[in-house]
Amino acid sequence: MKWSQRLTSVVTAVCFVALVALGVEYVVHADWSGTTTAREPHGTGSPTPSPTTSQQVSPDPQGGTISARPSLPSSGPVGRARPHRLKPVVTPTPTPTLLPPPTLDFVLTTFNMLAASHTAPGGTHPGYASGKVRALRAAELIRRHGSDVIGFQELQSVELASLRRHTDLDFWPGFARSVRDPENSIGWRQDEWTAVEKHTIRIPYFDGVPRAMPVVRLRSRSTGLEAWFANFHNPAEPRRFQSQQRPRARATLIESELANRLITRTGLPVFVTGDMNERGSFFCRFTGRTPMVAARGGSNNGRCLPRGSGGVDWIFGSQGVQFFDYQVDDSHLVDITTDHPVVTAHVRITGDVKNPGLPGTR
Repeated sequence: MKWSQRLTSVVTAVCFVALVALGVEYVVHADWSGTTTAREPHGTGSPTPSPTTSQQVSPDPQGGTISARPSLPSSGPVGRARPHRLKPVVTPTPTPTLLPPPTLDFVLTTFNMLAASHTAPGGTHPGYASGKVRALRAAELIRRHGSDVIGFQELQSVELASLRRHTDLDFWPGFARSVRDPENSIGWRQDEWTAVEKHTIRIPYFDGVPRAMPVVRLRSRSTGLEAWFANFHNPAEPRRFQSQQRPRARATLIESELANRLITRTGLPVFVTGDMNERGSFFCRFTGRTPMVAARGGSNNGRCLPRGSGGVDWIFGSQGVQFFDYQVDDSHLVDITTDHPVVTAHVRITGDVKNPGLPGTR
């Protein structure tokens, strides 16, 4: 019976040891069950670690390497990265800078030169110097007034040749072979303007005989703004030619139709200069048929009210142009140059607003 108790104790101890051994084996097996063993030939180095895990590498008794189990973050299991939503960045649209409309200031002049034939021997004005001498004086007057565009009447060849030599003006028609009649020409400063279009229109003169008179479209070199200029000389009533009212009325009608056509078809400013050989009556007829205004002032809104001085020499512009500093020069230099005053006006024209970045602008 005593032996049986000793045997029981031994058996119990053996069982306990066996159970301990089984428990250790189980723990060791569980600890290594999640590892990956990578074996490579000797000398090949370690496998490339995953970019998302940190690894501890220990030598393998067989000569290869063993990748340790990835060390996980302490905060919890590694899962798929949760996408981070970025708030859209709104870039404010800059407020565009509005460009001002282009403007152009210039001096417009009407100048009856007194034809050289009138002051030549046997002419109607023998007290004046020759046309060549008077043209030099005319060049000086043009410089004094700072004239940029000039409508000339009675500009004969000798006077035109002298002005070409002593000014920087270009002329139409001037000595153009296609016209062969320079008496009514338009001159402009070549450094300020360039001609875009050149035309002539036939206007009734003495006894209704037509003469070619100039119409030119000029472009400002500095601003690109354009305008039309027309220059006329309607018939007077000298001793040789009486009763010229009918040709003058016909001339006014043609001139009015031209102004309306240029305004309607092109939308550009239109200017008319000339010796119309009429005062208020021409103003009333011309402004009654056109949207033209006189540089000297006046109105025609159902009741015609001419105003200002200048006699028969006129400067007109289409509505929207600005006239200021209107002058009638009858100084001594003018008196020894011609039998007409030299009439000038400062002009301002304004173009369209051009803002290429904004809708609805050009």
